[in-house]
Amino acid sequence: MTNTMEFGINKNGSKYEAVFYAPRAKEAAVKLFRPGEDKPCESIRMNRDSSGKGLFSCEFSTDSEEYLFEADGKYYLDPAARQLTGDGKFGANINIAADKQSHTKKAHPETDKNPGNSTAVRCRLNVERPVAAHDRESFKPVDFSDMFIYKLHVRGFTMHPSSGVRNKGTFAGVAEKVGYLKELGVNAVLLMPCYDFDEHMDRGFGRVEKLNFWGYGAGSRYFAPKSSYAAQPDRVCEEFAKMVGDLHRAGLAVLMEMDFTHETPDIIMLEALRYWKDVYGIDGFRLIGEYAPKRLFASDPCLEGTLLIAGSWDDDCIRTYEGTTGHLAECNDTFMIGVRRFIKGDEGQVRDFSDLLRRNCSRTAKINYLADHDGFTLNDVYSYDERHNEANGEMNMDGREINYSWNCGVEGETGRRNVLKLRMRMIKNALATLFLSQGTPMLMAGDEFGNTHKGNNNPYCCDNELSWVVWEKTSRSRELLEFTTKLAALRKEHRVFSNKIELVGTDYIYKGCPDVSFHGTRAWFPDYGYYSRTLGMLLNGEYAVVDRNKRDNSFYIAFNMHWEEHEFDLPGNGKSEFGLVMTTDADNKLTENRTCIIKPRSIAVFEIKDVKAKGNKR
Repeated sequence: MTNTMEFGINKNGSKYEAVFYAPRAKEAAVKLFRPGEDKPCESIRMNRDSSGKGLFSCEFSTDSEEYLFEADGKYYLDPAARQLTGDGKFGANINIAADKQSHTKKAHPETDKNPGNSTAVRCRLNVERPVAAHDRESFKPVDFSDMFIYKLHVRGFTMHPSSGVRNKGTFAGVAEKVGYLKELGVNAVLLMPCYDFDEHMDRGFGRVEKLNFWGYGAGSRYFAPKSSYAAQPDRVCEEFAKMVGDLHRAGLAVLMEMDFTHETPDIIMLEALRYWKDVYGIDGFRLIGEYAPKRLFASDPCLEGTLLIAGSWDDDCIRTYEGTTGHLAECNDTFMIGVRRFIKGDEGQVRDFSDLLRRNCSRTAKINYLADHDGFTLNDVYSYDERHNEANGEMNMDGREINYSWNCGVEGETGRRNVLKLRMRMIKNALATLFLSQGTPMLMAGDEFGNTHKGNNNPYCCDNELSWVVWEKTSRSRELLEFTTKLAALRKEHRVFSNKIELVGTDYIYKGCPDVSFHGTRAWFPDYGYYSRTLGMLLNGEYAVVDRNKRDNSFYIAFNMHWEEHEFDLPGNGKSEFGLVMTTDADNKLTENRTCIIKPRSIAVFEIKDVKAKGNKR
């Protein structure tokens, strides 16, 4: 390791150094085990730090391979363990304390009990650094402005039989899908929690025991790849490293979600990020929750160049990180909510929608998404008005109540062709908006071909088809997949859709029209009225720098979310050439008198050459 961890057990020469954080314990020890034996073969007493910080430490030599910490007669997993043993089958072990009245009122991840206070799951000693499956220095992730992020759950991504992989639900299974991701146009994957976490939780009415399928929440070992996500649990570190190497060789960055709880010490959080970066070559992290010390992460020299995503960044963090600009990004629901509302035709949304299309702060990147793990899939946004979470066992009262969704006339599954046709168009509208907006698109696994959770918008405890990706091979799924792939390719080909600087709506380098301008059905006159549901956007390619001597072409996008057809004037100087390059309705078309006919609830994209438009500037 490049950085020495303060907590856990580390080897120093022929000896081990152990540090255990148990602030309310009176005494502590290291319990050593041999594989296959239920009882410890040796107990090493730990000394309490006189500083009063709740630290216990000791030095020892051993040829044992496994260990647990013990405090006041109870066993605990090491929160800084690099690998666990005995935890090879997902959901088989219950990681809930047998004794609810522990020595602390709040559970500390530093003192997480071993499952049932037994010795079934243990920490592995002397975990060798996995042999790198790649040259870390040879891979550099693209900037956020060029990134297409694909978020996935390691188990749910390939667990369904339709995934077609050999090692279902594992890190190896993800590696088997590298070719698919590459073909889709993905250049970054974001992994939901794949460090070790408690697989069971008390939740819901009567605090019923539930499966923690997603992996968020307390009871995490932030340094250990999850053994039950490995095809070979005893070689989980090597398998995880190989997956990262395979993704890197294919040109894909690897990002991890880290859900730090408020009980986790800052030093544990910081060392965890350093560890994954240094040992496994992880390129960045999405920080979940409110407790991560974001300024500490942003200012840490060991994390320099690491991509960091959070819900927001304050000015102190941004100033601290300005020496390595382009590595901070914000990821929140603002884009999702605004775009969903406009696409389904809510009143009073046009002005806010136009801002979402162009917004991309120069100081921090903006991650855009239309579906995340906690909510409807993109397919379900246009198939359900209400959540259907009965399978969770919480009387359908969990999950988001307001989803800004629309079932297009029928709740759930239907065979009505007109409804299915409308749903297809609405999903395409959402995908087109996602990829043609400024910022970084993030797609939830399966949304590219219409994966469904059957209306369950919170399947946190469902290890089945309700939460897995079902790899359908229908004509509908193929059509959506082809559409998504074309969108990703269009975005990659044209810098105008992913400008590195924020568009401001003025012609500040005197190129004939603003960097971005908005229009109504009448060119140069946007309609921001309360009942308006139409918008045109002109992106000036002169402001999209391809290289020192080349600029991009310009594009005009017509959005019609009204339930009636509209005719849009095309902005230009009378000599500009317009070509229809993409549409969500095949009947959208250009006319001979420099207008375009846009069918109800659809989007059309036009490429423009020789734009020297004049008119009212926004």
